[in-house]
Amino acid sequence: MKKVLIIEDEKPLRDVYALILQTEGFKVATAENGESGLKKLKAFNPDLIILDILMPVMGGKEFLETAKLKKNYPETNTIIVSNLSDPIDDYQKYGVVECFLKVNLSPKELAAVAKKFS
Repeated sequence: MKKVLIIEDEKPLRDVYALILQTEGFKVATAENGESGLKKLKAFNPDLIILDILMPVMGGKEFLETAKLKKNYPETNTIIVSNLSDPIDDYQKYGVVECFLKVNLSPKELAAVAKKFS
């Protein structure tokens, strides 16, 4: 069973993503910000991270800088799903494989993307 870590500060969205992915057969862990995401990352060792950028406490970019995913978790892919429209080039050095605007990605589409990259 593939594992997905969702790091998203908006609880309703985090819960919908988790429910859809669980329904599609993924084992899911969630975190409300980058700081709690770092703790879950170590314990959960996901195949895929779905990451928001704009979050309180620790945002997504700081999470990426701190986690050093390419070095410490080379088999883990990361997808950014955010309200921020930064180009993927800004994040590829951190191991990010795709960036989506939240408004352009339904939960069902997110499940298809998760299957592709996990």
